[in-house]
Amino acid sequence: MKYALITGSSKGIGLAIAEELAKRGINILLVARDEELLKAEAEDIKNTNNVEVNYLAIDLSINGASQKLFDWCINKNYSVDILVNNAGYGLSGAFDKNELSDYNAMMQLNMNVIVELSYLFLDELKKHKQAFIVNIASSAAYQSVPGLNVYAASKSFVLSFSRGLNFELKDTNVFVVAVSPGTTDTNFAN
Repeated sequence: MKYALITGSSKGIGLAIAEELAKRGINILLVARDEELLKAEAEDIKNTNNVEVNYLAIDLSINGASQKLFDWCINKNYSVDILVNNAGYGLSGAFDKNELSDYNAMMQLNMNVIVELSYLFLDELKKHKQAFIVNIASSAAYQSVPGLNVYAASKSFVLSFSRGLNFELKDTNVFVVAVSPGTTDTNFAN
């Protein structure tokens, strides 16, 4: 059975993507940190759309979490043909306002996890007639943004990585796209 795996899918853009894919009859794998919220959203999507929905509560900003997520999919025989790398967060304010460890965790989630999951799932994605990697960047990826300096730079990475990977995979069945939303009415700022 094929699934779309969406990280950061307990709320906001990730949840909206999961709901839209489920409306199209696509089975869903929800991934985020909040298990209670994931469980509630999984039940709602399943009951509303008559698709299979499973979830994994995991903090992807922790080193090794991408491998655990991949292993979970393999062990459960979840065949992923759509990978949506949506999990991420931003830090705002003057550069020296935040701790270095906070910047490192944000860069881990916003950049490294996207590379790790794309790498880990690529062979699986290539097994399908058509497969997709959707990386959520930001309109901030196109400019330097004082007060969101590291966040904007991390999203520039997502955009550049997605464009390059799409070109590398042009002769395969895997399509890569970066989505660059602007200001969106979600709980992201909190």
